[in-house]
Amino acid sequence: MEELSLREVQKIELELLLKFDSICQKNHMRYSLGGGSLLGAIRHKGFIPWDDDIDVMMPRPDYERFLQYCQENEVGFNLLTYNTVKGYHGLFAKIWDPKTIIRDDVMAMTVEIGVNIDIFPLEGLGNSEQEALRIFKKTSWNREILNAVLWKRYFRSKTHSILVEPIRLAMFVLSRFVDPEKILCKVDEENLRNPFECSAYAGCVCGSYREQEIMTKETFENYCDLDFEGYKLKGIQNYDEYLSKHYGDYMKLPPKEKQETHHTYKAFRR
Repeated sequence: MEELSLREVQKIELELLLKFDSICQKNHMRYSLGGGSLLGAIRHKGFIPWDDDIDVMMPRPDYERFLQYCQENEVGFNLLTYNTVKGYHGLFAKIWDPKTIIRDDVMAMTVEIGVNIDIFPLEGLGNSEQEALRIFKKTSWNREILNAVLWKRYFRSKTHSILVEPIRLAMFVLSRFVDPEKILCKVDEENLRNPFECSAYAGCVCGSYREQEIMTKETFENYCDLDFEGYKLKGIQNYDEYLSKHYGDYMKLPPKEKQETHHTYKAFRR
């Protein structure tokens, strides 16, 4: 098999993103670039040069409509959710290119997939900041266990302080003795208790920034066109609040030694 370069991976991810965008536009589904992809759009007008993934986020009602659409129509990519593919233990969906395959020495690939993009649901989190924090923390332990379920082996995090490594190690050990299917259902049931449309606060509960994901729902209600690799794609209008909370001075480049991909996989063309 032919190993793909970073730029080749980015181009395949962009193709997936354009197909995703087309479905959303035709069916009036709300979405925004998220995480490093939103940062890339604002700071680089495209990918962060060393980044190897694309993240998008959708209010939960639109997320559910999108999943249903993909199951009922020919979409040009494969859909991965824990409800549709047994053995996948993620709380968010992935869409992936069937002409490619990825191999990972660190993450446990319980199902075979190719180059992909992540689609995160935005959950309702109640009507006050205090309530939002309580709701968010209610599933924190189970979500951390689910993250550790995906590891083949314990490994040193690239993004977290060394002070949290004992906790990560404990999570890894515990994750060997749990039933991930039951935990997935339990977390999702809690997420659905607070509808997005009826909440004053919302956030990407399964995102990697933990409590920093909690924001007012207004942050995710208005959208604009953003330049991304020569295309117009959707982003939240209030991107400054979102990016500042996640990255601080987000227009400033990180030092050279931190300009690296955070995934551990290698991608190949079938």
